[in-house]
Amino acid sequence: TALCFVVNRGGRIYAGKLDEEAAARALAGACGHLGSGPDYLYNTVSHLEERGIHDRHLWRLQQLVAELIARDG
Repeated sequence: TALCFVVNRGGRIYAGKLDEEAAARALAGACGHLGSGPDYLYNTVSHLEERGIHDRHLWRLQQLVAELIARDG
């Protein structure tokens, strides 16, 4: 069983290509019916790591989100 998210690039809520800082800010404050953006990101990188997949870009994004939350509360 898996849960998959897809992006509708033609949709009105598609943010387009974001730089690292903008993506981190968006994730740090995101929350939906399945939980918060920071939790989703952390769970993603953690579970990938458990399976031997280290994605340095996602870990960098995770670091930036954690720093934003620590700084801004």
